[in-house]
Amino acid sequence: MNCFYHAEAPNVAFCIHCGRALCNECIRNVRGSVYCEPCLGDLLEGKTTTSSTANGPTARNEVMGGTNPGAAFALGLIPGVGAIYNGEFVKAAVHILIFGTLVSLSNATDAALFGLASAAFYFYMPFEAYYTAKKRMLGSQGVMLETPIDRLQQQFGSVKDRELWGGIALVVIGGLYLLGNLDVFDLHRIARLWPVALVVVGVWLLKKHQEGPK
Repeated sequence: MNCFYHAEAPNVAFCIHCGRALCNECIRNVRGSVYCEPCLGDLLEGKTTTSSTANGPTARNEVMGGTNPGAAFALGLIPGVGAIYNGEFVKAAVHILIFGTLVSLSNATDAALFGLASAAFYFYMPFEAYYTAKKRMLGSQGVMLETPIDRLQQQFGSVKDRELWGGIALVVIGGLYLLGNLDVFDLHRIARLWPVALVVVGVWLLKKHQEGPK
């Protein structure tokens, strides 16, 4: 989950007033409590969470995600539902798409790699939902929590043009799967090339090592 105001920046806390995700740049810390700038401005101006109408005061609508980590984990065992509980509907759609693609590739190719990837991603989803809900729950209390999911995202965040490479990967995988369904070639033969993924990861790690501090 990224910052509400800066979509490219990962969130580190949640505003205790509106519940929106905030990055380091957006955090306004007041006596240990975390606010976003608009909410802090409203509080300084003396605005309340209600607005007057002709029929009397009306409660202000705020969209909040789940704050129960246990419920998020349990619902996360159903692909996409944990993210939906946390109010992250786009992430839920992405999770379902990735999991469905991995399962389909595993069935179509009988490659152990895709089977292991499907299992790993299945268990990733509930833990991701759990830590997101826990981070939001603590964030509402003004506590900033760095989770293992945050550290994982930071690792991938260091990759340049990750959206570009992710898009290319989806196009390639989708194209191969489509051609396999059309019987243009046998996906089982393509699956034999899975060690290429090991080569690519190895080259990336070597390059990252060379670019690191000496």
